[in-house]
Amino acid sequence: MASTPVRMLVEQSVKSESGQVLLRSKLRAVSRRMGFPQIARERMELVCNEMVTNQMKFANGSGLVQVWEMHVPQPALDIFALDYGPGIPDLERALRDGFTTANTLGKGLGAINRLAHESAIYSVPHANAAELPWHGTAIWARFNTIESKPAQSPIPQYGICLRAYQDSLFNGDALAVTTNRTQTRWLHVDGLGHGQEAAEAVRGADSVLRESASLDTLMKSLDRRLSGSRGAVGLLCESDHAQNTLAFTGVGDMSAYLICNGERRSITFPPGILGHDHRNPHVESLQFPPQALFLTSSDGLRRNWTLRSFPGLWRLHPQLIAFVLSQVTSRGNDDRSLFVIRTAPN
Repeated sequence: MASTPVRMLVEQSVKSESGQVLLRSKLRAVSRRMGFPQIARERMELVCNEMVTNQMKFANGSGLVQVWEMHVPQPALDIFALDYGPGIPDLERALRDGFTTANTLGKGLGAINRLAHESAIYSVPHANAAELPWHGTAIWARFNTIESKPAQSPIPQYGICLRAYQDSLFNGDALAVTTNRTQTRWLHVDGLGHGQEAAEAVRGADSVLRESASLDTLMKSLDRRLSGSRGAVGLLCESDHAQNTLAFTGVGDMSAYLICNGERRSITFPPGILGHDHRNPHVESLQFPPQALFLTSSDGLRRNWTLRSFPGLWRLHPQLIAFVLSQVTSRGNDDRSLFVIRTAPN
């Protein structure tokens, strides 16, 4: 791909005050490089400190903090914290200023919501986690490099996570997104294997989204582009926000799910490898009502999760969903990528 829509800059486990100082130093350097003004950098540090303080107090050092550079839907810096602690039994109460279980002022979680442009918090208490893949607390906060203007029409929310195997410089998974007031299109591809050859196979594949053509035509163009490389599996999707419909086509071992009305529908694609032998894909369409979610992922994420695996997660911001699923359901031996979209958020 010509450029990546997201990039993880920092990942650190913080178990002591010295680790907190190091993380704060890294965050300061990143935010300066991205051009944030002083007041925004101070807000980021406050948010990061609250995340780390909660982990050190309640999660016994079991957590991690990540800093991400985002390029879509607009330039931003994301801070994501996840731990494997006891969780928060009453999250709604904990978000109210003045509530505390640690003899503090009780303003931490509420401050995160106030200081960030966007944020979301998710927690699964240990007492409720029997047979669930994870318990603990996950917190996401976003700081835009420019102030967002009020939306003139419903704009979709989406979340993206891309991470190379062993955080290599070469990622064989790739995502590209284009969006306007009425339509969002995205390309999601996974070069065979991982490492430099897989990354080379998908390099430049995002150029097909620049073509004003049907998904069927774009898929044929992608197939031709991948000819002569080691090949890839992939899909193309188009969400029509005005008509509340979703069209998609793909080839190979990619995952896609529609989450709507408390149910998860799995979507499969014809077998084969783009650029090599495969069955002819065809474009399918389905209803994509407001509040529904659509997820696409590579095989770097496990598929044995259900909606009950993460109770209450699906009503939250797609970016938090993407970060949580990527962290908890990763297979750990391949590149991983995930795209999550909701067309008409509350």
